[in-house]
Amino acid sequence: MNNKINIGIVEDDTIYRETIRDIIDEHPDLNCLFAVSSAEEAHDLLEQDEIPEVLLHDIDLPRMSGIDSVKIIRHFSPSTHIIMLTIYDDDTKIFSAVLNGAEGYLLKSTSSEKLIEAIFDVSKSGAVMNPQIAAKVLKMFSGQSLPERDYGLSNREKDILQELVNGLNKKQIADTLCISFYTVETHLKNIYAKLHVHTQVDLISKVYKEKLI
Repeated sequence: MNNKINIGIVEDDTIYRETIRDIIDEHPDLNCLFAVSSAEEAHDLLEQDEIPEVLLHDIDLPRMSGIDSVKIIRHFSPSTHIIMLTIYDDDTKIFSAVLNGAEGYLLKSTSSEKLIEAIFDVSKSGAVMNPQIAAKVLKMFSGQSLPERDYGLSNREKDILQELVNGLNKKQIADTLCISFYTVETHLKNIYAKLHVHTQVDLISKVYKEKLI
């Protein structure tokens, strides 16, 4: 039985694209489903049901940008987790991609270890997002608050939500709250289920709009 995570790559830099492909192919739990140089090629493959679980997508492409591409990919495959790849830590572009459906970003200077970690993290309904991007998501929804609702969140789940909104990742939350990484993962899965959301952007925006913490 094949339990490998299928990965797609959209990157116009041939050397970098092949480097990522090699990193993925060398990992026993990952499989590179496709590696293409343009958004249009990726869309064609998605139309042929070549659906990756995680898609690594360059933001700055020569024709259709990664930001615009994300919207189309969301149409073909709502379940695919999208991580944007960028040379510069450009909050504006990254934020636009996140609003279109990406679940975070990685700098192209990221180490192979961090790249692998990000793939596994996002595939478990996590996200790869820094505090600045999380803060922009919150700011966007300011003034759009809805009445408070009770989703039956426990005090511990609310603690975890608070730290998530503060921009911490799962490991940092575990360290801050003195609980295990796997306990944080379990709580987050329960939180996602209770709030009926599937991405961290949806989760954070719902927390803010409905004043859940």
